[in-house]
Amino acid sequence: MAKATRPKPIEIGPVRASPMNRSREQDGVMRWYWRARRKGVRDLVWAGWATRDEAQHLLADRVTRGLPPPASKVATGPVNTVGELIDRWHARQQERADLSDRTLAHYDKAARHLVAWVREVGVHRLDRDTVERYRDHRLREGASPRLIVQELRVWSMAWRWAQEAAMVPARAFPTVPVKVEGYVANHHTPDPADVRKVLDACTGETRLAIELLAITGARVSEVADLRRCDIEVDGRRVHLRLTGKTGTRRFPLPEPIAETMRLRAGSEETSAFPSFGNPRDQALRGRLARACKRAGVRAFTPHGLRRMVVDRMLRAGVDPATAASLTGHSVVVMLRFYRQVTEADREAAVAKAALAAFPATVSATTAAESGA
Repeated sequence: MAKATRPKPIEIGPVRASPMNRSREQDGVMRWYWRARRKGVRDLVWAGWATRDEAQHLLADRVTRGLPPPASKVATGPVNTVGELIDRWHARQQERADLSDRTLAHYDKAARHLVAWVREVGVHRLDRDTVERYRDHRLREGASPRLIVQELRVWSMAWRWAQEAAMVPARAFPTVPVKVEGYVANHHTPDPADVRKVLDACTGETRLAIELLAITGARVSEVADLRRCDIEVDGRRVHLRLTGKTGTRRFPLPEPIAETMRLRAGSEETSAFPSFGNPRDQALRGRLARACKRAGVRAFTPHGLRRMVVDRMLRAGVDPATAASLTGHSVVVMLRFYRQVTEADREAAVAKAALAAFPATVSATTAAESGA
């Protein structure tokens, strides 16, 4: 299947809208997730799913009716030090309504580490050596290489933001490598029998959360952050939410898990899994890893369960568009990154297509007799 081409950005007066690298098919139409910002101050004007024409019409209407004045209280004008730059950028992120609490907490942690080390560094003296010294200081301090990668990414984001606002010199942020040793991604997709063993090794909220992952194929944060008000009162559906990515979708639940979820439904905003600590998604990942160990099965992740759900639906004959709508993908992304084709799938495809069967031909003798 051909990959969908991302549409071009839209510029209408003081507003520029750009499509993110997120698309999904709805009612046979490919829509993208757009973010529209006011030029210069870059405050968020609108964000949502739309085709390019839909986004253009919506933004044209907003510009015609008049945009409200920027609400940002962040100081403008050039900055002298990296600390001042990070402080301004961090304050601006706190004003954004499109960021989740988890993202803001991540930015806050990274900003604190950056300011502690490079507060007095002048922005005109920022070069590759400065960034390398920061990396080396953090490594000697015992910081995880992956954490340092995230901190440098935040630093780069802040620098680009300041460049667009003419706060810092117009030069690229230095790129330095950070070697991450000992980390191996777990791409294992479990089979339902192993999932059953893991469920049998769990109780309470841990079992219920893992079972939800294995049934819905939801992202780990969608289940970990599930609230009681996201469960319909009859327990037949849950509302899976992911801020800034695919929005909200309703997932129909089969029995008997529907009965269990019914007992957790409510109108309040409290968590459906109150025993999970913060960050909840990390707590759920840890509980799943320990459950795999107790059950004596090869370890798998919530993302492995997501791939398993996609495979089970497609092997059962569910059409790709329906499967993608249930898991919150576009069809293109689902087939490209989540479908796991096995040797058994290939053998079944050959048998189903009857590739060894050919139409019988009429022999020359029979043809001659027929002519006589």
